[in-house]
Formats: sequence, C-alpha cells, structure tokens
Amino acid sequence: MDGIVSSSTGIGPVGGIFRADDGSWILDFNKTINIMHPLQTKLWGIFVGLQIAWDNRFERLLIQSDNKEAINRLNGANASFDSYSLIRAIAK
Repeated sequence: MDGIVSSSTGIGPVGGIFRADDGSWILDFNKTINIMHPLQTKLWGIFVGLQIAWDNRFERLLIQSDNKEAINRLNGANASFDSYSLIRAIAK
C-alpha cells in the first residue's frame, strides 16, 4: 500500500497491490483523496487496502509501508487509543 500527496494541490492518490504467497498478482486498487499530510495519505492507503481485503475475504495479510511513523504508531501498544482516528480505525 502506498500514497503520495502533491504539495501544490493537496491531492494525493493512494493505492496498493495484493499478491499471493508466491508473488503472483491477485488485484490492485487506487483512489484519489484530498489529504495534505503525508502520514495521513499513507494511513489512508492502508485503510482502503484493509477494506478491500475484508471485502474479498482475505484472511492473512502482510502490509508493507515505507513510512516509519505510520508503522510505529500502528504497531504501538496504544494504537487503539491513538490521537489519529484513522489509526484507531485501522487497529480495530
């Protein structure tokens, strides 16, 4: 899952790809969102990806992100109580 944001427009696409254990393609997604902060864009990519995984009844996931803050906050003991509602939603 990934996302970027344009500093001039504030528009950021998020997207991701689902692969099988052997690396073969299952499906991909993309969505444009209006988010100004890079951390929120990364989190939205994870959140949308999780929704798609849920809809497709995927049971096991390995989520990869290049945003250390997002990973640390999501893996933290207090993710369910984080100040970002999006982190709380992902943790749930």
